[in-house]
Amino acid sequence: MYPTQKEITLCAFVQKVYKFCKEMTQRGHTVYHYGHPESNVPCTKHFDVIDAKTYNEDYGGNTWKEMYGQNTQNETHKKFNINSAKIINKNINDTDFVLAFWGFGHKDCCDQIKKGFIVEASIGYDSDFAANRVFESYAQLHRIIGTKKTPTFADVVIPPGFEKDDFIFSDKKEDYFLYLGRMVDCKGVQIAQQIAQSTKTKIKFVGPQNQKNKLNKQCPYSEFIHTVSYEERAKLLSKAKALLMPSLYAEPCGWTMIEAFFSGTPVISTDWGGMSEYNIQNTTGVRCRSASEFYFATQICENLNPSLCRSYAEQYFSLESMGDKYENYFNLLLHGFEKIHTNFKYTAFSNPIFKKVV
Repeated sequence: MYPTQKEITLCAFVQKVYKFCKEMTQRGHTVYHYGHPESNVPCTKHFDVIDAKTYNEDYGGNTWKEMYGQNTQNETHKKFNINSAKIINKNINDTDFVLAFWGFGHKDCCDQIKKGFIVEASIGYDSDFAANRVFESYAQLHRIIGTKKTPTFADVVIPPGFEKDDFIFSDKKEDYFLYLGRMVDCKGVQIAQQIAQSTKTKIKFVGPQNQKNKLNKQCPYSEFIHTVSYEERAKLLSKAKALLMPSLYAEPCGWTMIEAFFSGTPVISTDWGGMSEYNIQNTTGVRCRSASEFYFATQICENLNPSLCRSYAEQYFSLESMGDKYENYFNLLLHGFEKIHTNFKYTAFSNPIFKKVV
């Protein structure tokens, strides 16, 4: 429940909404944004649906650099969902889209919507409720539907998109590893620290320092840096010899991994979830399954080509590519999956034919 701003890089949900609004508004679509009064997002119109007093009572004392809890039953969420639903129901048409980027956090709002298409627009979490679902990776799609539901044609995968100019490409690396993200044990932070110790290489742990973990804060090879701006984030990514992502669970995607690719920086990761899908073995990084493999990966990552990392990111994870895929998906929802349209092309649509409600 952060404000939607470009600067708030800690929260993937904020970044999803910001990037989507910017790209689709630039394409000429009508995009409405509902959220915090301090939001600063490119869109057709912003609606304040929560107030500062309620927000401060639930989250006061924290800045965007700290990790917030994910309680969706507090007063901030309740007001957000009630107020958003009232405004949406006054303005929505049958061909509009309500995009629940926060998933279950927006469910109470979506349950009150009378018209339009309800879409979970970027599922990178372990629940779902809508009939129309966009997943961040096939790994996450299969994880969600594999044991619960029969897949439908309304289940699609759209990888996240990024602006290449937000990152600094460098093929000249410095002698440090980078860990960038939530500072929790399930992210494999202890493994990352052990990799640095075994190779006698400095590692920079960058992320919210208010989280509990079992890291050795006295380790001489470890530097701990609180959440940084997106400009500093870009610098750190560009100069690291490798990004370490030894997550101990199946990451739905791995946004930091993709940011590293844009920076020309290889990724050393575990071999499941989004990393198994997007981290190309021995090309953009190395996927590992044992301590020995992690050690070996540090020896060969310097031989990987930074330019291949960058070109791969530009081709598959650009905002333009993301926008094309969303446009095609929305048009399929509008026109139906069962009909054959002889003039339909799987490319970007030049004429905006739908309105979307975010």
